[in-house]
Amino acid sequence: MKMTRFYPLVLGGFLLPAAAHSQTSQQDESTLVVTASKQSSRSASANNVSSTVISATELSDAGVTASDKLPRVLPGLNIENSGNMLFSTISLRGISSAQDFYNPAVTLYVDGVPQLSTNTIQALTDVQSVELLRGPQGTLYGKSAQGGIINIVTQQPDSTPRGYIEGGVSSRDSYRSKLNLSGPIQDGLLYGSVTLLRQVDDGEMINPSTGSDDLGGTRASIGNVKLRLAPDDQPWEMGFSASRECTRATQDAYVAWNDLKSRTLSLSEGSPDPYLRRCTDSQTLSGKYATDDWVFNLIGAWQQQNYSRTFPSGSLIVNMPQRWNQDVQELRAATLGDTRTVDMVFGLYRQNTREKLNSAYDMPTMPYLSSTGYTTAETLAAYSDLTWHLTERF
Repeated sequence: MKMTRFYPLVLGGFLLPAAAHSQTSQQDESTLVVTASKQSSRSASANNVSSTVISATELSDAGVTASDKLPRVLPGLNIENSGNMLFSTISLRGISSAQDFYNPAVTLYVDGVPQLSTNTIQALTDVQSVELLRGPQGTLYGKSAQGGIINIVTQQPDSTPRGYIEGGVSSRDSYRSKLNLSGPIQDGLLYGSVTLLRQVDDGEMINPSTGSDDLGGTRASIGNVKLRLAPDDQPWEMGFSASRECTRATQDAYVAWNDLKSRTLSLSEGSPDPYLRRCTDSQTLSGKYATDDWVFNLIGAWQQQNYSRTFPSGSLIVNMPQRWNQDVQELRAATLGDTRTVDMVFGLYRQNTREKLNSAYDMPTMPYLSSTGYTTAETLAAYSDLTWHLTERF
């Protein structure tokens, strides 16, 4: 197993007024609210909803820079892959997503938006907190995640100007660098942010045919832009975010089970290095309207992903490009306040996922063999939850 330790290097930043610093400190010490739960905090407590919230500081202290490292700070969570970052399996308290790759029992969300199954393992950018919601409370999500929800909550732009540049290095020429700028575009009306991330985590596997000794790692480049329209003294706000992530990897690299310590790939003579490239574009449009008793949320999200894999397998050279498209829409209404006798949640959900897979095989006996497959899946759901509080406490 590769052991990686990042050493933070503060490269630069912005000086903020003392008042802003004091305000930030007070916010850091306040109680974090689990937004992954679609119930009110009182209803969640009454129904014994099990949840955990990890702050950005805790993630940084534990060296959690990608979603597959979240088990370091979330007990009971296990994230495994099958040799590459595309096909991961999440297990939570004995419930596994391995049975259905397209509709996993434990699902990863970013700001309330479900991620493509092939995008479960991803770098963390501009994270405010990570929330883990355990158990069938996940049925209040259209994907009906029976095992639980991992919700990555990102920092939203507001009236406080922020900016930083940070970086870290580790062994085997690995490094991480990030730039973030956030603040008001027109104070009292429009806010924005931009984040750029470069993360390199080289591996340590060896291909004797090519002499490469850093296989099994990843190199990710990510950019994210957010806009938030939130007029002062108005009960509504809207948000838009767009991001692009491209990751190159030398994965699908396998070692003989009885020769693990050598880190030498089990390949035929003359085999090339394995290669994987995944690029994902994501767009999210959201809106919120609040009254004294209710809050209404609307989310529309789209993801487009292209990836290609070329890897040797015995005497075969396998090439597998694939394209995914997913769009999600959700409308939700929930009661507000902790003094109501009855709390309610209602929602409508739609998800459409389309996949195209091309497979090509090159082998000595049959120089070229290819095939193409298509998959389409559509989910329509309506969900509701009603909690009657018999006492003021429960």
